[in-house]
Amino acid sequence: MYKMIIVDDEDEVREGVERLTNWERCGFELVGDFSNGRDALEAVERLRPDVVITDINMPYMDGMELAAQLNALYRELKVVILTGYEDFDYAKQAIKLKVKDYLLKPINLQEFTEFLLKMKRELDEEQARMEDMSALQQRLNESFPLLRERFLEKLVTVPMAEHDIVQKLHYFHQSLEGPAYLAMLLDLEDADALSGTAAYGDRELLRFALLNIAQEIIQKEHGGIVFQTNHDKSVALLGGPEDAIAVEAQKLAAHVGEAVRKYLKLDVSIGIGGICRSRRELRISYQEACSALDYRFLLGTGSIISIHDVEFGERISTSAYYEFEKKLMAAVKTAKAAQASAILGEWFMELKQSGATPGSCYGYLHRILAAFINMIAQTGFDDSKLLGDDPFATIPALKSVDQMKDWLDETCRSVISFLSEQRTQVNNTQLEDALLYINDNYGSPELSLQQVCQHVFLSLSYFSALFKQHTGDTFVEYLTRLRLEKAKQLLVGTQLKAYDIAERVGYADPQYFSVIFKRRIGMTPKEYRAAMKENASR
Repeated sequence: MYKMIIVDDEDEVREGVERLTNWERCGFELVGDFSNGRDALEAVERLRPDVVITDINMPYMDGMELAAQLNALYRELKVVILTGYEDFDYAKQAIKLKVKDYLLKPINLQEFTEFLLKMKRELDEEQARMEDMSALQQRLNESFPLLRERFLEKLVTVPMAEHDIVQKLHYFHQSLEGPAYLAMLLDLEDADALSGTAAYGDRELLRFALLNIAQEIIQKEHGGIVFQTNHDKSVALLGGPEDAIAVEAQKLAAHVGEAVRKYLKLDVSIGIGGICRSRRELRISYQEACSALDYRFLLGTGSIISIHDVEFGERISTSAYYEFEKKLMAAVKTAKAAQASAILGEWFMELKQSGATPGSCYGYLHRILAAFINMIAQTGFDDSKLLGDDPFATIPALKSVDQMKDWLDETCRSVISFLSEQRTQVNNTQLEDALLYINDNYGSPELSLQQVCQHVFLSLSYFSALFKQHTGDTFVEYLTRLRLEKAKQLLVGTQLKAYDIAERVGYADPQYFSVIFKRRIGMTPKEYRAAMKENASR
């Protein structure tokens, strides 16, 4: 039951409301009544009501000042103004003070009861929302570690803006200070050799132990970030001075390897990516760490492999890669397949001329595919419908630069076709929704292009172009034609006057309706009705 107080300097008003209202039925308890705002304000702290109903004109402190004080001190308290002065200026003041409602004297008991029941429903709904928010906050807290892992994996797999990275690192209580950064990838050897149901738990336990060792040595001692990927590998992100971070990474990797061999009796292979100069480039360093880890098949398990130690080709600069990616994504977004193919041809020619190693080429493919996934996600579509649940799984089967180029070329065309098809479906749905909305509201004189755009969540210019393409008419042409068709039906099928028909089809000015009707149909509404009757009688 909710608490309420009434403030009015007229004793008979307070006594009448208190005596005649069935408070329990309405879900309220009247915990106090006061003759002025000053006494009521002092009592609010003690009584803690949910609703205050107050008159405006009272001694010592009027209702408006009381509402202002309550609004400043008790944000959740609902204030209702009760007055015998039907003055719009008071209403405007009340709105500014966030007053919940505005009641006029004399109070009608039935209306007051309905008001209380409505207020109770609103308070119930508000309380339910607050309880839902509390439950959501609890679930968020429970999911916090998982959300942190998802963000960190996103950080090293898809492009992110630097300010988003900084904001989310702060949210997840993570720190990664530069000015230089690099990524390391740690994979426990021989864990997959364990088989059987019981062995599954053993594998998970061993990988969790690797994660804990890496966190103890890298995260706690160096201040880096360590997390586990969906592929059961551990990732370490380091930050520090550019002239020392690579040496520090080698030293920390060696310490982790020694600890794993000592405590888990297994080897761990560690790939170290190149140095980058912003946190948003960590995904590049991570892909290089993945590529470096692939070289364990040549160098043996239990190795610490830096990308700089195994890839000797002339490195293509980060800015050159981003320029290529920018051009390619722009061509795909604008559905220019031939242009995308030409951009790929130039890029792979540059890769051949630079002497890029297979590892770096695989790394570039990972980055391009990640860019495709991110682009599809940004458009609001599900990339798995096109690329599958594990799009990166097809990359290892590509054994030459030419195969990589052909595969990317085909992927570009598939993405272009997919995006075009999805956009067409969405646009058609939005346009059908818009047409239904127009047909439902054509009778409103206020119906406008902006109103329809807001309904379907599209910009004016984009919607206008789609609408013209879909219907062959501009919005105004379509609406005018629809209104006049409805008007013709009413002229033939009813005896309504022309001005009534004008109002029904959305024209507030009957004379303007007649002018538009004659301009489009070639005769006035009266002449049209007479002509239709004559035709019907023949």
